[in-house]
Amino acid sequence: MESLSYISPNPKSWHKIHGLLTQFWEEKLNKTVPKPPVPLILNGWVFSSDFEKKNRWLETLKWAEENNCSHLIPQLSEEDKYFG
Repeated sequence: MESLSYISPNPKSWHKIHGLLTQFWEEKLNKTVPKPPVPLILNGWVFSSDFEKKNRWLETLKWAEENNCSHLIPQLSEEDKYFG
């Protein structure tokens, strides 16, 4: 049996994380800094490949790291993760 690999948070979890990052952006960052990447949820989820989801999630992690707010991204439980 092929093991599944972690792609991104599931849509509900990703939405919560995006909300935390957006709040940080609004309250702490200079507005010349771009907003955090838009999560691929709702129609973005349906019409995106696993490759696109993984890349957008990696962009989000990079954004958080570059803006010193990666601590806002919680440890995800297995049920909060999407595997492809």
